[in-house]
Amino acid sequence: MPICVFLFWYNGLVASHNFVHTPWFKSDRLNQLYLILNSINIGLPMVHYSCEHFKHHRYGNDRPDAQGRTLDPTSTFAGGKNGQHEHPVSYCTLGPFRMDFLATVHEARKKGETKQLCLELTACVLGLLLFLAMSWHYVLAMLLPTLYFGWVLEHLENYYEHFGGIPEDRYANSTSYYGRLYNLLFCNEGYHQEHHLRPGVHWSKREQVRLELQESLNRPHRVILRFPPTLAWLDHQRIVRQYMQPEVAPALATLDGLPDLLPSDLPDLLANDLLSNGLSNSLSEGLVTSEVVVS
Repeated sequence: MPICVFLFWYNGLVASHNFVHTPWFKSDRLNQLYLILNSINIGLPMVHYSCEHFKHHRYGNDRPDAQGRTLDPTSTFAGGKNGQHEHPVSYCTLGPFRMDFLATVHEARKKGETKQLCLELTACVLGLLLFLAMSWHYVLAMLLPTLYFGWVLEHLENYYEHFGGIPEDRYANSTSYYGRLYNLLFCNEGYHQEHHLRPGVHWSKREQVRLELQESLNRPHRVILRFPPTLAWLDHQRIVRQYMQPEVAPALATLDGLPDLLPSDLPDLLANDLLSNGLSNSLSEGLVTSEVVVS
């Protein structure tokens, strides 16, 4: 199961994510076919995935309004109290159950994607029925746990891609991690602030975006991670102390059971490779200028 969860997470983090921004095929039909097939892989329609993701880019992990609502459905502030980030445990474990599919139906209707949404939803149902017919034991013991824990990891990644960020500052509303090994294996997903500024730029050019916008990004309050986002809970306390505002920091300064590890506590491989670029304060990109609508 761990391998299946990893592959599910990698698909959502890298393959599916990059596809909705820069579709792989010139043919619309091939792109639509991929979306249908991949909907089976991730357990929900890709139209829903892209709808929530583009809202995430549009509203940038926004804070709640006067009514306590956020426009970004994946905002880390949505379930928090007193304007604070939600606790990472509840954000990650409950997040997979908070998806607003009805909002996607309305959005798909406005964009003319209702047919594609129906095709993808049908594919998900037929795929599940096929798996059940083959082995209901597999569905209960492998498929459903893989889907759940895979989405938990997706939420954990998103949490620390924004924890400590300032939603009102487009150059500091996300975090970045510049470890070479991680970015090599995960198609520059560590350049998350850069990606938010220019989401339509191909993943291979995110480092170039960082260089182009270095002056704007070079500000002391932008969070530079010392660990890849999924492991950044190891660095939670430092992020709070170093980057977060005093009125927010006390409530999140301590996570029960999560140690405040220093680089010296890490294996040499992580300390020398993954952390080598993560201690720098040089920064990333520009403004979200456009959205790619996949249909």
